[in-house]
Amino acid sequence: MFEAIRDAAKIGMGAIWLSKENLKKLTDDLAEMGKVSKEEGERLFREFDKSSEEYKKKLGEQVESVVKKSLDSAGLAPKKEVDELRERINELEAKLAKLESGGDQSPL
Repeated sequence: MFEAIRDAAKIGMGAIWLSKENLKKLTDDLAEMGKVSKEEGERLFREFDKSSEEYKKKLGEQVESVVKKSLDSAGLAPKKEVDELRERINELEAKLAKLESGGDQSPL
């Protein structure tokens, strides 16, 4: 489990490096050095940016999957599930308190 989380974190750090600012700077630098024309640099930026957004989306899905599998294998419930159960317990406690005080004679 540790290895999977470590690998996901490494991938995430790579995705952070691929921010729009870094991509824009890279393509601007290439254009300034004469490696590509300004138009090619802009097109390259758009392509990099699109790929980066797709990569970040896929990375997010993969990290979410790894975390979910890790929680499942550790026997831990997701926060949403715990919150739903907590809400249900509160509702049942309120009904029980009402029954005990004689305020409602109907069963649960």
